[in-house]
Amino acid sequence: MAHRTSTLSHRMKLAQSVGLVVVLVALAACGGESETATTAAPTTTAAPATTVAPTTTAAPATTVAPTTTAAPATTAAPSLTVTDGSGREITLDRPAERIVCLEDNCTDLTSDLGIVPVAQHRGGAWGTAAAYYGDAAADIPIIGDRTSVEELAAFEPDLIIARVGQEEVRDAVEMVAPVYLVDIGGVQTLKEGWMDIGLLTGRQAEAEEAIHRFEHNVEHLAEDLPADAVDTRVAVGFGDTNWMIWDSSSFCKFLHDEGAGTCVFPAQPESEYGSPDSEFAWEFIVEADPEVWVMITWEGSARADSVTEPAWLETTAHREGRICNEDSAGSFGHGLLMLQWAYQCYLNAGWPSIYDHPGDLAVWLPEDH
Repeated sequence: MAHRTSTLSHRMKLAQSVGLVVVLVALAACGGESETATTAAPTTTAAPATTVAPTTTAAPATTVAPTTTAAPATTAAPSLTVTDGSGREITLDRPAERIVCLEDNCTDLTSDLGIVPVAQHRGGAWGTAAAYYGDAAADIPIIGDRTSVEELAAFEPDLIIARVGQEEVRDAVEMVAPVYLVDIGGVQTLKEGWMDIGLLTGRQAEAEEAIHRFEHNVEHLAEDLPADAVDTRVAVGFGDTNWMIWDSSSFCKFLHDEGAGTCVFPAQPESEYGSPDSEFAWEFIVEADPEVWVMITWEGSARADSVTEPAWLETTAHREGRICNEDSAGSFGHGLLMLQWAYQCYLNAGWPSIYDHPGDLAVWLPEDH
């Protein structure tokens, strides 16, 4: 950032009192009249000496100290330094304009702030990019899962965004541009990621507005939430023939914190992501009997109307039709935008007489999107 330094001219005032004043008094002499007899001329009495006024010594010139005008404090440019979700400090010289998304949470984040990336992780049905970016989605290059450093460098990014858990990817590509990892573990860490990216891209106001929209929408939905909603048994998963409980996102914790439901998990060790994400036996589903299913789906994956497993057909969720087909696989719960959309989808599945379906994702985007 360029800094301007104001140069101040200093003026000096000098006041002097000058004056060497001398008072001069003229000397006067008197002469006597002459007589016949020679008379000694009377002694002429000299006029008394005129007293000369004492010389007035001029006061020394008074030198006025020059007035020093303090230079105004220089306003430093805002610091473009943040600490990402992995604890790494990132500093930019100027706001980033060219963003590359290495993970689906970046799709959620950038669209929520009104940013269209120069390249994104996936396209097509995965991540429903068109729902996020509208017509602009068709012009965003797809970089896929295996992208070389050279390919990334060709997009000339100012900033690359991924998520915590991709530290090895970050280490491999940060030679191209600074990499910010978003912590997707909870609502608070997502908010922090939104504000950090807002700062790094010069979109602080947009980030604040996105957070405000999220908080407003969640508070509005909570107004009609049944008192016993927190006891609702919820299964969240995706897959086709083998199902997986998904908890590395923030969704299950969010539901419980809002008093809206409790996710069911089989007893199992933690996965490599630090949460119980793994395949489970259908016997567990029969025992847990979820009352609401949230299905993360994409093109070719199982949906509520395509699962034929008998255990599935026996669940309360299936029998009562309390199912949310979440159509943005890979970004479920990874961002504030998708989190609020999925929350209303869940509420509609659980209490359809109270909550409407959230509809198209576009209704949750900024008005000028």
